Amino acid sequence: MENLSVGILLGSPVVHKIISGKPTYEKAELYFECGQRIGIVPILFDLKGLDLVKEQVSGFVWSPTNKRYLQSVQPIPPVIHKRILSPSPKLAALSRQLGRRLFNPPINRNKLRIHELLQQNARLQPHLPDTRKGSDGNPVPEMLRQYPAIFIKPVYGSLGHSILKIEATGDGRYLLQSHQGKKRILSKDQLKRILAKRFSSQRDYFLQQGIPLAKYRGSPFDLRVSVQKGEEGRWKISGVVAKVAPRRGILTNLAQNGKAVPAKTVLSHAFPGRNPEDLLEMINRLSLDICQTLEKAHPGFADAGLDIGIDQKGKPWFIEVNFRDLRYSFRSAGEYQMFQNTYLNPMCYAKFLISRRTVKSGRFERTHR
Repeated sequence: MENLSVGILLGSPVVHKIISGKPTYEKAELYFECGQRIGIVPILFDLKGLDLVKEQVSGFVWSPTNKRYLQSVQPIPPVIHKRILSPSPKLAALSRQLGRRLFNPPINRNKLRIHELLQQNARLQPHLPDTRKGSDGNPVPEMLRQYPAIFIKPVYGSLGHSILKIEATGDGRYLLQSHQGKKRILSKDQLKRILAKRFSSQRDYFLQQGIPLAKYRGSPFDLRVSVQKGEEGRWKISGVVAKVAPRRGILTNLAQNGKAVPAKTVLSHAFPGRNPEDLLEMINRLSLDICQTLEKAHPGFADAGLDIGIDQKGKPWFIEVNFRDLRYSFRSAGEYQMFQNTYLNPMCYAKFLISRRTVKSGRFERTHR
């Protein structure tokens, strides 16, 4: 009889909060509700609860009868949905053992490398901002002659931290704006010193063309697109929501006081002469193409949150891929069905992987992408 258990691998602090009834970005009860709907049983665990020698996990399952989480020790589930980002030797060993049954696998999140992978797809090239490696700041004046603004971003990073926006003021000076919204007017020499300091730090940065984003009520916005594999092992769109920057802000991240708003509401406002459904269809096609391209380098890749910008002419641009979408933007925007989809589709994909298991090799048959 096949094992219909699916592991949900979380960070230790998150597991502790869940079983203690404290709020966290993971709506853990949805894993169990979705699992019950489709006939699989999730178990929440962290790396501390993974024993590769005994080939078992110690974790927690929800008991409807007791209305609380109960500790459970069981064999390593045949499929595991990984919701942590930090690498570790134990995680690498688990990935070798399970192959694509561990989704998402450990992935190199270097944003320059991601850009290079996407550049290999000719269809995506028109939708990729000009992106260059940061060295001593010399490319900055050249890029500012080409684009109204450029961004300096960390090669590894999330939630919008440590991002700078630079614009030429037209009088030989530069406007520098931090991710927190603080502004400074700098001379050429002042800017050069700041860039030299940043590019000589231990942290790697890159330069990227600024996209003149469309605006909603005067504030720029982009779109968070949840793209996941589902019941047939194929990529599908779980939801799309707009993230609107705060007043006078440069970033749309909710962690930087951005606001989540239903995508159709924002697109209808920004492009009154266009059908929002047509815009969403174009965005969805681009998003699926991005994930299918990244999957070629990472076969176990199955769950992503994409940030897609829309310029003032209605053209979509790839901004960033998040390999662990925190999903709360959908709930924040009141898009509860989309929010539930982001939990249901990974559970459906887990069941699909279980059904494709082959006993003789311990691997999965090749799946449709």
